[in-house]
Amino acid sequence: MHLNKYTELLERLESEELEQVELGAEVYQQLLAIYLYENKLANAKLLWMRVPDKLKEDKELSQLNLLNLALQHNNYTDFFKHIKYEWSEKVKAPLEDLLLKQREELFTLVGSAYVSIYQQDLLELSLLSENELKKTCAALDWTEELYGDRVILKPKVKETPPSRGNDDQLLKLTEFVTFLEN
Repeated sequence: MHLNKYTELLERLESEELEQVELGAEVYQQLLAIYLYENKLANAKLLWMRVPDKLKEDKELSQLNLLNLALQHNNYTDFFKHIKYEWSEKVKAPLEDLLLKQREELFTLVGSAYVSIYQQDLLELSLLSENELKKTCAALDWTEELYGDRVILKPKVKETPPSRGNDDQLLKLTEFVTFLEN
């Protein structure tokens, strides 16, 4: 079992949910926040379905559900928009950790999928300030170029060691075809 800093709290909250008849919104909020942090989106969705209707009106619980929906749909823009909220102390830590994890994932994804991206597009996607974005890109060793009046960010290219596998396979295939022809 994968252990993290929220494992004990999660186990306690899950048993509390099973044992008690009527729970307050705080228990559901904490459970939902931890499920989101651990990327257990199906658990979060099922938990939302179990939340009593009267508790679904809770503002923070609704906001957590919006985060879950954004994560389920891989919608980074909605995720970063919905996570900018004044969270209560009970859920603040897992959501701050989730924010860091999602930003890291976003930059890893952009870095591996794009050769370059307009700074403005990445700002809109991540909802970082321009200074925060510059610091993040500098830490990742990304370069910046001007294209007219727009800034283009170029992720650091990860060099892969040359693969001899394809050449070897091609040579073997050529030898095999030559053998069959003779």
